[in-house]
Amino acid sequence: MTPAVRFKGFTDPWEQRKFSDFVVASGIKNRDNLPLQSYSVSNDRGFVPQDEQFENGGTMRDADKSMYWIVEPGSFAYNPARINVGSIGYLSTSENVIVSSLYEVFRADETCDDRFLWHWFKSPLFMKQIEMLQEGGVRLYFFFDKLLLSEIWMPSVEEQRLIGAHFDRLDNLITLHQRKLGLLKNLKAALLDKMFV
Repeated sequence: MTPAVRFKGFTDPWEQRKFSDFVVASGIKNRDNLPLQSYSVSNDRGFVPQDEQFENGGTMRDADKSMYWIVEPGSFAYNPARINVGSIGYLSTSENVIVSSLYEVFRADETCDDRFLWHWFKSPLFMKQIEMLQEGGVRLYFFFDKLLLSEIWMPSVEEQRLIGAHFDRLDNLITLHQRKLGLLKNLKAALLDKMFV
């Protein structure tokens, strides 16, 4: 398989791979109840400190967190009951954090670029995999064993890096323009308030 649009110089076909070929569970139990910062994963911002996500840090702020997962930088995490709305995060900080034991925590090996994978997770292709493999009755779940059964088409690591970086640049541009748009809307509102009597 080859995509319709590619970077110049890349002609090799993409390879279909199962996630079990390049992804491993990487959560480490916080058995010593280390005082690491607690995080949640939101569908719009990825990893978010629990203090920001929930009022007063949620009910778990002062609770025993020895059953939480330690998440190392360069790892992904998601809630199996909320992945269908895009609740997945990539930890790009330089320090370990902890997340609830309800989360699935994993990392990719050197044959997969993290940023390429991150953007694929935000694509309709991943949503199709979830729809095919999720399980449950009233509430649907997409546990790690189902992620391992998922399939993805992948180019060489070099091409993956270019694709990941390209989408990162687009995201940065979108964020920049959203900020500018917000400032212009505020300016307009202030002028409407002051210029009309």
